[in-house]
Amino acid sequence: MSLRLWNQLQTLWCYLWPSPYTLLGLLVYLIPIRGSRSLIVHRGTIGVFGPAVERLLVRAPVLGGAAAMTFGHAILARDKETFIETWNHERVHVDQYQRWGLLFVPMYLGVGLLLKLQRKDPYWDNPFEIEARRLGDGLDC
Repeated sequence: MSLRLWNQLQTLWCYLWPSPYTLLGLLVYLIPIRGSRSLIVHRGTIGVFGPAVERLLVRAPVLGGAAAMTFGHAILARDKETFIETWNHERVHVDQYQRWGLLFVPMYLGVGLLLKLQRKDPYWDNPFEIEARRLGDGLDC
């Protein structure tokens, strides 16, 4: 097998492995919920944002809601500016989805549950979030 073909197969796998979550994220754009929403494609990610998305994110189970949230390669954000501002952090989560695929969400939630049982914060103390905060600042959008 040539190196070029191998690289193409790896890239394909990086998109297929987390694709059920990407489709879940894109459903927010497709389902008929009240309010406008827009799409933007940026460096291998798909941003979904707008008032309809914002109403969902303010209900996220973190203090004050979420500014953005990643599902596979889909990044939900309150608005376009928030998508751009949070892209570095969310891109790390995209990488985590590519690494863990279908296992990412159960692992993320499982770690959060263990942290909660240890009386720690399931979001701020979550190693997936710590990695995104640590590496996200160093990425070039």
